[in-house]
Amino acid sequence: MNKILITGSEAAALGAKLAKIEVLAYYPITPAFPAMERLSKYIDDEELNCKFIRVESDHSALAAVLGASLAGARSYTVTNSQGLLLMTEVAYHAAGLRQPIVMGVANRALSAPHSRFPEQGDAVSQGASGWIQLFCENNQDVLDNTIQAFRIAEKLRNPVMVNYEGYIQSHTLEEVFAPDPEKVTAFLPLNRQPALDLNNPRGVNTVTSPEFYPDYKYQQNEAMVQALTLIPSVAQEYSQEFGAKSCGLVDGYRLEDAEHAIVAMGSIVSTARLFVDEMRKQGKKIGLLKVKTWRPFPAQAILEYLQKVHYVTVLDKNIVFGVGGALATDIKAAAYGQGNQVINGVILGLGGGKCGIEEIQEAVEHTESSEADKNRSEWIGL
Repeated sequence: MNKILITGSEAAALGAKLAKIEVLAYYPITPAFPAMERLSKYIDDEELNCKFIRVESDHSALAAVLGASLAGARSYTVTNSQGLLLMTEVAYHAAGLRQPIVMGVANRALSAPHSRFPEQGDAVSQGASGWIQLFCENNQDVLDNTIQAFRIAEKLRNPVMVNYEGYIQSHTLEEVFAPDPEKVTAFLPLNRQPALDLNNPRGVNTVTSPEFYPDYKYQQNEAMVQALTLIPSVAQEYSQEFGAKSCGLVDGYRLEDAEHAIVAMGSIVSTARLFVDEMRKQGKKIGLLKVKTWRPFPAQAILEYLQKVHYVTVLDKNIVFGVGGALATDIKAAAYGQGNQVINGVILGLGGGKCGIEEIQEAVEHTESSEADKNRSEWIGL
């Protein structure tokens, strides 16, 4: 593996290039557009044999790659924020039609009020769409998860969303180990299963009666359940093949003797890791659980890591209004009736708000105070 200095957008583009995507459709939106620019340069320089479809909206972008996928092409697009919301109709079609599309999402806050800054609300809005969702801690994750996403999508015939945060990751340079292209090709052989065939015409997405509709949804859900086994298997194989540790569903850090666990997904995981190291120097038994896979939700894997801790602080860079942070809500539901843990959901960093060491410190202190309320979320940084 070669060490290179690239942004998260470049890492996403490199992952798609190494996967040898055959169709790219895209509509420019901030801050996702640098990935498209890099991919279009690969195509222009003849480093990537790919059809680039220029479309008039994000809705059309996903519709175009859906059509390409139905025809058997390895397809990719990138978006974020309002663009992802505009794609919502087609996102449900892609998942229901069981198409192995991979999409990069440079997470950005949703309007209104208008924001150009990072948070995870756009991805959370698609939590019920049927897409597998992977979250990236750093630019290495962006590259590794993008490559693995194609393997997962094509094995399960289910679309995969690779989330990395706008600016914090999309525009920030980090050292990344890039795998050998030939080894990636061996890891990702083309597995064409076209639904559309001129020589064998058939209907796709026809009107379905109540007699059969539940069967389709059952099979779709079964694929998501299978993903809980496939995702760690693919990550393990990737790690062995390319010599770099890759997270599967979740990954624990200094949790062996921890009394307090921080749980998070995305870029804030790196900040929490630094916080844990500092607290350990002060003799405090605190650890970290990184959640890479949010959909399907890995409830069992999470609970296994948290079973011995007393305090749990869940950091959410998103809000489901009237409910709380999405990750905290899922964890509280999974842990219901499992013990007497104090699980404190914390909302921070919305719209690019502060979510550094001081904010994590405040969140942890609140969890351990007698004022912690397991039934509501704490807001940090108001």
